[in-house]
Amino acid sequence: MARGGLLTAALAEVAIVTYRDLSQDKVLPPPSDYVAVAIIFGGLGLLPESGANFASLVGWGLVLATFLNLWSPATPTKLAVPGGTATVQAGKQTTVTPAAKAA
Repeated sequence: MARGGLLTAALAEVAIVTYRDLSQDKVLPPPSDYVAVAIIFGGLGLLPESGANFASLVGWGLVLATFLNLWSPATPTKLAVPGGTATVQAGKQTTVTPAAKAA
């Protein structure tokens, strides 16, 4: 049951990613978006059978995060920097914004 839930979550993630790009950009998403989904959900599928329910829960959490626009394989990765922010974009340099110093 839980493995089927993870597969269903992966298919729902692919459907959301595809729908977003088709509705916004009028083109199919790049293959890297599908590869990201396959790697993440494939990694969750490698958990032992005793962790299958946890893997399904995490998978559906990712689907919910994508649906609510909190996470997307198409957007840059955002890293947490204490007191500041850092953004990593593919093929570009890392931009780090340090925290403002208190006077």
